Amino acid sequence: MAEEKISETETKKEIKTNKGEEEKLIIPITPEKVNLLLDKTADFKKPKILIKRALKDLKQKEKKEEDEKEKRKKEEAEKKFKKGKKFLYARNHEKAIEFFTQAIKLNPDNAYFYCWRGIAYYEKKDYGKAIEDFTKAIKLKPDNAYFYYWLDAAVYFKGGYDKAIEDFTKAIELNPDDPLFYYRRGEAYYKKGDYDKAIEDFTKAIKLNPDEPWFYHCRGETYCSGKGDYDKGIEDFTKAIELDPDDWFYYCRGKAYYLGKKDYDKAIEDFTKAIELNPDDPQFHFWRGKAYYLGKKDYDKAIEDFSKAIKLNPDNAYFYYWRSAAVYLKGDFNKAIKDLTKAIELNPDKPQFYFWRGKAYYGKGYYNKAIKDLTKAIELNPADPWFYFGRGEAYLKKGLYDKAIEDFTKVIERFPRNPEYYRSRGIAYELMGLYDKAQEDFKKAMELEEEKKKK
Repeated sequence: MAEEKISETETKKEIKTNKGEEEKLIIPITPEKVNLLLDKTADFKKPKILIKRALKDLKQKEKKEEDEKEKRKKEEAEKKFKKGKKFLYARNHEKAIEFFTQAIKLNPDNAYFYCWRGIAYYEKKDYGKAIEDFTKAIKLKPDNAYFYYWLDAAVYFKGGYDKAIEDFTKAIELNPDDPLFYYRRGEAYYKKGDYDKAIEDFTKAIKLNPDEPWFYHCRGETYCSGKGDYDKGIEDFTKAIELDPDDWFYYCRGKAYYLGKKDYDKAIEDFTKAIELNPDDPQFHFWRGKAYYLGKKDYDKAIEDFSKAIKLNPDNAYFYYWRSAAVYLKGDFNKAIKDLTKAIELNPDKPQFYFWRGKAYYGKGYYNKAIKDLTKAIELNPADPWFYFGRGEAYLKKGLYDKAIEDFTKVIERFPRNPEYYRSRGIAYELMGLYDKAQEDFKKAMELEEEKKKK
């Protein structure tokens, strides 16, 4: 006899047991599920057992679905957490806190999420919130010594660097074999600007634990940014990479090659490796773009990288500023003006943004707009002679020769060995009919040119 399938209508009815009793389905089941179970048994006289099996199987399915949902939430939380860490390494504390907070919302029982958000607050010097997060981490995982360590650090630094150094020194006296205390005291010395003592402490931490890459990284940063010793810095970053080929260590070494050695090929190589490991960090694209721009004069690749950085972080004024410089040198003044206008919207207090927009307006022949922007740049930074020279050129084009001469003179006072400045002022004198003064400036310009040739 062919097996009779249960229809959807039948699943909604009460099912009679072999005892004539009514079994009510307290949770919904699908006809497919019941039919599947019926197919797997030959005992059609015991529907009560089948229903119980169906209910049990359904509960298991629902639990499995719930577990899968929870697993997906945790996986998504891990992704947010990793992004937060990348932003923290890039010193973008606001973004780091944003992603750590998202991770916490998805998985509020993970102690490490609170700890890392606490570190971000700590780096922001928001020690109150940092202490709250470290305390929460400890509550969730009270057996993790590092959480107590970070809590202590936040409490110490809340009292200032001197207080932190004092407390860590006491900790070292009590436990001289713990590298973390030397590392933390070294960090305090670094933030105080006492780079020699910072290096001494980082070195001690490395001796006690030579397998911790972060100790080498911190000493490398101190050598580079504190002491200007990029060779030693690169050596430390390389050791950190050997221990842990992390994108951040490649990025730091790339900056050392870029800033200290002017080795743009190696810088690009390291930035590229960092991007391969983490393509979502805007700083990696930005710095590679700078290396292409300054080192290789490859403006197309520079623009490509700056554009990627902008896409990843559209609120960074410097990304637009540097892209404007690249498009400016390609002669696209319209795009340069657009980028510089955006940069000014994001950060209206940077004189160089107005200077370069003024230069772009000058390139388009909009001399009034150029003068306005260059004047604004001078107001923000009256000590920069370049701003006066740029405005002097615009005045010259407008026929305001006396104002041009005044600006060129300011530049010459600062840089009396540059023939270009005398030549520009000579042109202004000549156009005013002051031929003797014009001849003096042209003669001076020629003399300086000859001196350059001899060198």
